[in-house]
Amino acid sequence: MSERTPWSLVALAVGAGVVGAFQVGKVPVALGQIRDELGLGLVGAAWVLSLFNLVGVGAGVAMGGFVAWAGARRVAVLGLLVMAAASLAGAAAANGAALLLSRFAEGVGFLMAAVSIPSLIARLARPADVKLAFALWGTYMPAGQALMLLASPVLLGLVGWRGLWLVNAALLALYAAPMWYATRRLAETTTEAPGRLLQDLAATLRAPGPLALAFAFGCYSLQYLTVIGFLPTILIEREGLSVATAGFLSALFPAGNVVGNLAGGVLLHAGARRWALIAAASLVMGLCGIGIFSLALPLWPAYALALLFAVAGGMLPATVLGAVPVLAPAPRLVPATNGLLVQGSNLGQVIGPPAVGALAAATGGWETAPVVLAAAAFGSLGAALVLRRLGGHI
Repeated sequence: MSERTPWSLVALAVGAGVVGAFQVGKVPVALGQIRDELGLGLVGAAWVLSLFNLVGVGAGVAMGGFVAWAGARRVAVLGLLVMAAASLAGAAAANGAALLLSRFAEGVGFLMAAVSIPSLIARLARPADVKLAFALWGTYMPAGQALMLLASPVLLGLVGWRGLWLVNAALLALYAAPMWYATRRLAETTTEAPGRLLQDLAATLRAPGPLALAFAFGCYSLQYLTVIGFLPTILIEREGLSVATAGFLSALFPAGNVVGNLAGGVLLHAGARRWALIAAASLVMGLCGIGIFSLALPLWPAYALALLFAVAGGMLPATVLGAVPVLAPAPRLVPATNGLLVQGSNLGQVIGPPAVGALAAATGGWETAPVVLAAAAFGSLGAALVLRRLGGHI
C-alpha cells in the first residue's frame, strides 16, 4: 500500500457495496406488484425481503475463512457476478418459490461481497484514514437502498418488477469489470492450509469483542430492515399515498441513515467511545420504534420519528464496522471477524420482517411491531455495555 490512501479505489470498493445494496432496495416498492402477480401473502412478502439474508445466518464466518483462503479481490468480483446471475433468474421466476430461490442465490453473492470488500478497504487505507474509510463503507447499504428506492417507482412504471430485476442484473455485471481491472495491482493475500482456517475461525468465535459487535449489529439490522422494508407498505396501504410518493419518502429514510453513518465517523475521529455511540443509537432507535408503528400518531409525526430512527441508527454500523480491525483477535482474522458481523446482521434481518409481518397478520395491524423492535434495541444496548467492559480496546 502507498503512503497515501488511494481514495479512488476506496470509492470503487464502496460503490460495489452500493450496487450490491440495490438488491435490498429494489424489493420494498416492488412488493405490491410481486404480491399481485405471484399471489404472495404478507408473510410470503416478508420472506422476499429477508430470505436474501438467510445464507449469511449460517455461513458468515465460514465466508470470512473462504475470503482469507481465496483472496478478497477475487471473491468480491465473483460475488457481483453471482448476484447478477441470480437477479437475472429472478426476473424469469414463474412463481413465488422460484423468486425466493433466486433471492437466496442473490444473498450468496451479496455475502461474498459484503465480507470481502471490508478486507480490501482495510488494506487500502493508511492507519490515519481507517476510521473515515470505514465510515464511508458503512454508508453502502443505506446509500444503495436510497438510490434504488428513488429509481424503483420510475422503473416499475416503465418495465415492471421483472424489468427492475433485469436492470439490476446488468448493473452488477457491468460493475464487475472495472472492479476487477482497477484492483489488478492489489496483490492477493491468502492464508495457509484449511486446518489453519478452522483454527482461525475458532479463535474468532471465542473472542468476546467480535461476538459483542456481531450481536449489536444483528439487533440493529433487525430493526433497520423491518422499518425500511415495511415503510412503503404502511405509507401506501395505511396512509393512502401513491407509490411514487411512498417511494420518495421511503428513500429519505436510508438517506438519513447515510448522514448518521458519516456523523458516527466524525464523532469517532473526534474521540467518541464506540460503546457510547452504540448505546446512544440503541436507545433512540428503541424509543422511535414505538411511535413509528403507532396508530395514535398522525402520518407526519410518525414519519419524523422514522427519520430520527434512521439518522441515530446510522451511527451504529459506522461504529461497529470500524471496530473490526481493532477487535479482531489477530490481523489475519479481519476477514473472519467481518464474516461474523455479516452473520449477525443477516440473522437480525431474517428474524425481523417475518416476525413483525406475522404479528401484524395475526393482530390485524402494526401496533405490535414495537415489541420486536424494543427487544432488539435492548439487546444492542446490552452489547454496548459488554464492549464498555473491554475498556481501552473499544
